[in-house]
Amino acid sequence: MVMAYPNGDFGQQKVTRQAIDGHVGGLIFSKGTATQQLVDTKRYQLLSDLPLFIGVDAEWGMAMRLSDVTPFPYQMTLGALPNEELIYALGKRIGTRKRAMGIHISFSPVADVNIKAENPIIGVRSFGDQPREVAARSWALADGLQAAGLIAVAKHFPGHGATTADSHKTLPLMNQSREELDAVDLLPFTHLIDRGIQGIMVGHLDVPALDPRKDKPVSTAKSVVTELLQKDFGFKGLVFTDALNMDGIRQYSKQPALASFLAGADVLLIPHVYHLAFNSLKIAYKEGIVSEERLARSVKKILRTKYSLGLFANKKRSLTRPKETYEDRYLKKQIAAQSITLVHPEQKEFYLPTNSAVAYVALGDVLDRSFLQVLRQYGDVVQYAPEKAMSHAGKPLVVGFHADTTTPWANTKISASDKLLLRSLAQHPNVHLVLFAPPFTLNDLANLDSFSSVVLAYEQQKSFAQAAAQVLFGLLSPEGKLPVTPPTAQ
Repeated sequence: MVMAYPNGDFGQQKVTRQAIDGHVGGLIFSKGTATQQLVDTKRYQLLSDLPLFIGVDAEWGMAMRLSDVTPFPYQMTLGALPNEELIYALGKRIGTRKRAMGIHISFSPVADVNIKAENPIIGVRSFGDQPREVAARSWALADGLQAAGLIAVAKHFPGHGATTADSHKTLPLMNQSREELDAVDLLPFTHLIDRGIQGIMVGHLDVPALDPRKDKPVSTAKSVVTELLQKDFGFKGLVFTDALNMDGIRQYSKQPALASFLAGADVLLIPHVYHLAFNSLKIAYKEGIVSEERLARSVKKILRTKYSLGLFANKKRSLTRPKETYEDRYLKKQIAAQSITLVHPEQKEFYLPTNSAVAYVALGDVLDRSFLQVLRQYGDVVQYAPEKAMSHAGKPLVVGFHADTTTPWANTKISASDKLLLRSLAQHPNVHLVLFAPPFTLNDLANLDSFSSVVLAYEQQKSFAQAAAQVLFGLLSPEGKLPVTPPTAQ
């Protein structure tokens, strides 16, 4: 499967040649627009002799890749929900929208247990740091996606959550023992396999406990991809590589596509140079390195899957662009309302009386005035500049810290100056801190229990601003739970 960019540029012509002459099995759409992707999908399907798999790496909906689609919440926000019902509903809704666009494969859920706050690439893409919670929530999302007719692909086997490096840039080391891997990282994947996950992506990771070869990704290890995943764990679905243009495999394997196929992968994603990857497989087949039996095993699995998805029935089926509906807005509103977390749940009677005078200070990267506007629906709220925060004259003070949550990879740490201000404000009575930020942000604050309340609102979106304000004024009970271990318990 090769990368296609639905932005109408020259890259389309390269993909056209790959679809016609290169006999690709599928496409992965990335940056562009939904409108253009519909046009391109129809075009490429008609050009190809066999129907193409269409896949997307779109974990929080198509907004992860496309500029004209609104986002759904991140998995870590879903990890704060009190149960899995909304996660299944969201998976089914996202899946329905993707199938309407002609998409067959969703490279989600992220089943990694993010046990390291400093993980540079997983973070809020994970459901949290508790293996059994990650397992249950991963299946809820996958179950919803598959109920909508998609192939859900869990990633990144055998687990990318305990790393401090990014496999796009290097080969991350997972140095846990086999017992630790079984108890933590592998647990969600075995749970998903037992329940019927249809796809698994193997990560480019160095895991000595599973593969003793030095500086070699397990994605090229037959002992891991074939023996452990498919034989020992009994996985019968499609095995996908992570992108083969990532440095986590390119720098450690001369022929990444061939090495991954020989290890046991069925579908080879985004080779760095397509014709070199294709030719390496052809030569290996002619020389007997790739046997007829090995080739047939993957080809038959792929063709059976395409047939079961109805790809051979109608290559000209109508496609529709996803538009935000009432159902989408309702789901976002419910997820926000049920995920809001009181960091110190023993603080039961902290809320502000409605219509009372309240001071407000905004810190961080404020994208809009949603939170202030919502606060003013419930109280007589006056905004103060941060340097004037101490002059709130005895009124309750709400401090909103706004992280950039438009991407999982933004810097969400609290600045040194904001830390100093918060440390000072925490010494005063009736100061309430609301964090529109990932839960890892709590690690930046050492005096959390000094505030009258600390409310974690996860994402800087209007639905979360509404829910957080309602919690502050006692109009909504905070039902969320921290998806990662709080710093006070570490």
